Amino acid sequence: MPREIDIDEKIIRKNRIPILIKDESWKSLFSENQRKGMEELVDKLEELIDEEKELEKLLKSANREKKILLNKVLKLSDEANSNDNMEALDKLEYTKNKILEVSDKIDEIQFRLEILPKEMYDLNLELLKKTISISYEDIMKGRKRVNYLDVKIEKLRKVLGEMWEEKFEKEKRINELYLYLHGVLGHEETDKLDKKFL
Repeated sequence: MPREIDIDEKIIRKNRIPILIKDESWKSLFSENQRKGMEELVDKLEELIDEEKELEKLLKSANREKKILLNKVLKLSDEANSNDNMEALDKLEYTKNKILEVSDKIDEIQFRLEILPKEMYDLNLELLKKTISISYEDIMKGRKRVNYLDVKIEKLRKVLGEMWEEKFEKEKRINELYLYLHGVLGHEETDKLDKKFL
């Protein structure tokens, strides 16, 4: 039964625990051996990582769009001021409103990008606790099994040792009997008897 894991967060920060689902060691140990509750945390972490990537793309795109709009404002301002162009003034007003929209969008994206690492950290910490709990559970079960196997192996070694001894004794007896028969009867007679009895 999993126990409540209490970890000193200073240690975690000091050791710079990576996002577990990106860590090769963690993946090799747990990607195929996830337990109840782990999959949900892994899925949520993957979603947050994907969201972060998507938001970074959106931020880049929004910043690019804002830069284009700012350049457009400069041109339209020049056009409106130099030529007293009313159409340019309307376009300028529209472009300024568009810049405000894009700026709001950038603010929202940046805010989300600022709070995402904390959400990822919290999920990662929860996954770490689950990982520790499962690791110790597996270690305890593994040690019990290893102890059981040690006892079995020791018994088998003893039995094997006795069987080897018996085998050597039997082979020695067989060889001594053959030598005796060859010595008494000779090679030809022993071959005839071999064909008859063996």
